[in-house]
Amino acid sequence: MSEHRVLYLMRHASADSWGILGDAFRSLTPAGRAEAEYIGEQLADSGIQHVVVSTSARTRQTVANLGLGVDVEPNPHLYGAGSGTVLDIVRELDPDLTSVLVVGHAPSIPALVHLLADPESDAGALDLVSTHFPAATCCRFEFDGTWADLASARLTTTYRTRLPQKP
Repeated sequence: MSEHRVLYLMRHASADSWGILGDAFRSLTPAGRAEAEYIGEQLADSGIQHVVVSTSARTRQTVANLGLGVDVEPNPHLYGAGSGTVLDIVRELDPDLTSVLVVGHAPSIPALVHLLADPESDAGALDLVSTHFPAATCCRFEFDGTWADLASARLTTTYRTRLPQKP
């Protein structure tokens, strides 16, 4: 029997510029910590059971500032991954989990959002990420089936801390 599943895909919050230690060690800015806290408030009653996070400093700090209080699994393959690798990681999730958050990087997270969004996706949620996917953006997907069979899903909600700029 297939189960209803919920997948959240999130880009890390705003981080410092590259420093002498390199990209993987970039920390969140004060604004980035506030962004993550805000998104965490939006996700507080989401039912997320598990978080998979890149091993970079900024993604781990994003998860810490979300304050979800759930199991966190650092995955070194998320750092520098393409969208296909991120999807493979999702497909290998524990089948007993029904609601998972993946926190990673651009361009892989935005690319996977667009790859997964099926025709039943909420137009407003998709519009919010159609041309720009700022830091701390989080997209919620629903689908029926197993993680292993995930190929497309309905984008239901986009959580953002910043609205798109008007031309």
